Amino acid sequence: MWNRLVRVFRSFAGFFISVAEDPELILEQNIRGMNDQVPRMNESVAMVKANVTLLEKEEVKYRNELSGLTARVKAAIQNGRDDLAASFAVQLESLKSALAPTQGQLATTRAAAEKADAVKKAFLREKERKTDEATNAIRDNRRAQWQKKVADVMEQFEVGGISATHDEMVRKIEE
Repeated sequence: MWNRLVRVFRSFAGFFISVAEDPELILEQNIRGMNDQVPRMNESVAMVKANVTLLEKEEVKYRNELSGLTARVKAAIQNGRDDLAASFAVQLESLKSALAPTQGQLATTRAAAEKADAVKKAFLREKERKTDEATNAIRDNRRAQWQKKVADVMEQFEVGGISATHDEMVRKIEE
């Protein structure tokens, strides 16, 4: 008994929701929702690309320092300053060990940026497809509603009433 009563209430709730639900408005809201996601996606892609740029700058900085230290080591060796060359060589090795993780991070971040671009392009294609589909459905629905109104108006014309009146008046005149 309880289950039947619950089922009745659920069916009433479903009926009221389906009556209040306007598919056209829901599709328009979905379109707006997808359009709202584009700036957030652009922001995420920009953040990934900014990380790539920062890591590229860091790598360039390390490479410049490496070439500078390499030149100092060579100059110290040419001047016979082995002690100075040894200290520069130690700095050079620590710089090389710092450069390796940066290059790894850069490769990973570049791959992530490419993937983010691919995801964005796929999302934009899907958004465009769904927007076109929704727009066509809305247009078809409006056309169907308009055709129904026209059919209803045409149905209201009473040709028979006019013909009957016409025939009756012609008969009266003939009498």
